Order: sequence, then C-alpha cells, then structure tokens
Amino acid sequence: MAGPANYSTGNPALDFFYTLFNGIAEVPLFSSPVTGILILAGVFLASRKAGAMMVLSGLIGAGIAIALGADYGLVTFGLFGYNSILTGMAFWSGPFVKANKATFFISVFGAAITAVAWMAFAHFMGDLFVEGGLGKSLAIPGFTSSFIFTTWAMMFASKRYGHDIWPAVQPGKEELISESGNPVQVKEPNFKWTAKEFTIATLKGVSQVTFVENWKTGVFWVVGLTLAFELAPLIAGVPGRPWWTNGFTAQWDPFSPLYLGGAMALIGSGIGAALSILIKLPTVETRIGLHGFNQVLVMIALTSFVPLTWQTFLMAVLATVACSVVVMPALQRFFGMWGLPALTGPFVFTAWVWLLAIHGFHNIPAGIGWSRPPDNLG
Repeated sequence: MAGPANYSTGNPALDFFYTLFNGIAEVPLFSSPVTGILILAGVFLASRKAGAMMVLSGLIGAGIAIALGADYGLVTFGLFGYNSILTGMAFWSGPFVKANKATFFISVFGAAITAVAWMAFAHFMGDLFVEGGLGKSLAIPGFTSSFIFTTWAMMFASKRYGHDIWPAVQPGKEELISESGNPVQVKEPNFKWTAKEFTIATLKGVSQVTFVENWKTGVFWVVGLTLAFELAPLIAGVPGRPWWTNGFTAQWDPFSPLYLGGAMALIGSGIGAALSILIKLPTVETRIGLHGFNQVLVMIALTSFVPLTWQTFLMAVLATVACSVVVMPALQRFFGMWGLPALTGPFVFTAWVWLLAIHGFHNIPAGIGWSRPPDNLG
C-alpha cells in the first residue's frame, strides 16, 4: 500500500492549482483537483456568493498554514483548505446567520484560525492512540472536527456581539402528540413523496455538505466524486502512476478501478432521507437535504479510509443508519438548546466511533495506519 501522493511540484502555478482544488475536494475527504473543479462549479451554479467564499476561505486557510510553516506537501494536498472552507461558508454564505459585513469578517477570521485548529486536531488525534511507539500506533483522522469546534465556538460567542448577525427566533412551542413528549410532525399541504421528490431530496443532501440547497449542485458533486482523478503524472514522486489514478481509493490501492465516490454519496444521502421519512422527522428538513449531508460523509469516509470489502460496506451502512436515527437527531436537539446547528458533528462522532471499533474487528481490513497498528493490517 502506498502513502498519500506529494502534490508539491516546484511549479508555483501548478502548486496553486492543487492547493485550491484539492482543498475543495478534501471537503468530501479525498484529494482530486478534478473533483474540486466540479464541486466549485456546482456551488457557483447555486450561488456566486457561496462559490466566492469557498475559494477565498480555502486560500486563507492554506495561506495561514504556509505563513506559519506547515509542511508544504500537506498544503498542496488540500489538508488546510477544507475545514477553512466549511467555516467560511457556514458563517457567511450558509443558512445560519445573516450575510453582512460583520459576518463576512467573522468568516475570514474563522477561516484563518481554523487552519490552526486543524493542526491542533491532527496532532491530538494522531498522538492520542499511540501504543508502544509509532510502529504500533493507531491513527484516527480529525476529519472536519476543526471546522465544527471552531464554528460552534464562534457562533456561540457571536450571540453576545452588538452586530446584526442572528435572525430573529420564531416564537412558539412545538405541538406534542397527545399524552406524549414527542412532537406532532408538521405536514406540508399538497405535498406527497414521489420518486422524483425523493431523488431531489437525495441530491440536495449531497449539495448540503457545503450548506447549499440545490439539486443541480448535487449532480455536480456526484459527477465530481465519481471522476476523482488525481492527475498523477503531474504530481512529484509518483512515477509510473497513470493519469486516471483514483482519489477515492488511493489511500489503500492507487490502481483501483473502483470509482464509487459518487455512488457512496448517493447511498448515504438516500439512506438519510429514507430514514428521516420513516422516523417522521420534519418533512421540510428532509426536502432541503438536512438529513443527507452527514450521511454522505459517513459513507465516503468508511469506504475510502479503509479498503472496500463487503464487510466494510456493511459497516458503513450500519454507521450511516446510526448517524441518521441516533446521532443526528440527538445532536440537533442538544445543540438546538443553545440555538446552534449540529453542522457535521454527527458525521465526525459517528466516523470516530466506527474507525476505533475497527481495531477489534479483524474481518475489516484497516487502511494505511487508520484504526489498527500497521503490523495488523488486513
């Protein structure tokens, strides 16, 4: 098994290209400039403001990393872009707070400090599970943890600011089922679930990974996740690798023909949408994709960070179901008490638990250093 490619080429223009588009592609957890280009195109299709913030915040995160002396190979790989992108988009172009001068500057600042938080979580998660030295250590990725903890803190703090940031809270208390502590599901008049509506909700679940509600953006995401070419001949240190090497499977097999990133995204979002209907979560939330984006990331993470087998796929599906029916509603309720969104917290907590569990499940092959010491790799 080969390690991650080194995208540092020595060509400033090419390095900028990889830094920007790999940083965008790392939002769904793997590096492919083709994926990044298609995701950005889909976001611009939905909102020029969101697309501009995606570019700006990603470059800010990378720039801070370079200024502070981070490993240049990590920067061009995209690892300092994606969390900063999510922070910037959540705080300005996302649906949570008002878009104005105050939130713009908060977004820019947030993108910068998220780069520092990424390094902190990478160090913490990389060292937390060391067993008898690096040769027997576990490695659990931070995923989008630096984004969620930074953004939660910033959102909570901003509720004290004397600026017009948060929309007014609608008064009223939800109606409960008779003699029950559970809410009555608010039904939308003249709406009925059909195959078309379910497909639209599933695609919106994919696009909501970057807080965009647009099914056409979701199509761009699915195509981009499928055409996850690393463009290996342009990368330093990877002689003999063809141009079509696959970012989705490169962590465990750089020559794998399995271009399944888009399929996994659709499966994850579809599971989330179906289960939200089954357990009667608010229909409007399902229709706009809020019960799909965390599930997209769970499916991708657990089928790309470890080699894909039928056991791995089963584990990923179980994790996606758990995220849908337990973790997501629980965190929505918990953080909702403080007026905060769950963000990608359900994905991060679910993926951490499942990757840690792999340590003792030897029918699940571990990835490169993920979840099990290297001498126990399956």
